[in-house]
Amino acid sequence: MSAPTLAEILERRRHDLLELLKREGSGLLGHESPDDLLQGVWVRALERAGFFQYRGERQAFFWLAEVARQHIADRHRYWKALRRAAGKTLHLTATGGRTAASGRGAGLASSQTSPSTAASRNESVALAVKALGILFPRDRDIIVWMTEDAPLEEMARRLGVGHDAAKKARERAVSRFRKAFELLCRRS
Repeated sequence: MSAPTLAEILERRRHDLLELLKREGSGLLGHESPDDLLQGVWVRALERAGFFQYRGERQAFFWLAEVARQHIADRHRYWKALRRAAGKTLHLTATGGRTAASGRGAGLASSQTSPSTAASRNESVALAVKALGILFPRDRDIIVWMTEDAPLEEMARRLGVGHDAAKKARERAVSRFRKAFELLCRRS
């Protein structure tokens, strides 16, 4: 009898992996569904298939669990980075798509902030992170690149499209982000 393929093992252990993701990745579940996390684990496992050697079901699951833990750690780092960059992201809601580093638009911070202003800003940052979380991955990436002040040419290269297409994609991403942010503001 031949060893099962990695794809067969992934399908067979789907439920176990979902439970592991719910348990160990619970902090991510506000941003991503368990099925989204599972899909990321599957992609990561298949990318690393060359390093996988079948040595029994138990060892196979241990290998998959380690891949899942690496994915969880990467997703935590991703969301923490977004939270740190959320201040710049908030500028996109107020400045027509220009970040503060571009020298245009009003800044959010003043030299002295009251406790109520700080609390309001923290609430806005949390809403901005949630708004990013509901965007399509491509739109989310574009918004993050904008907060990093990536030039349009770089965005076009990363997206694999021309300059004009990247410009339109950027405009759509900002529009979608603003709509998501405004919707969340109305709900809170």
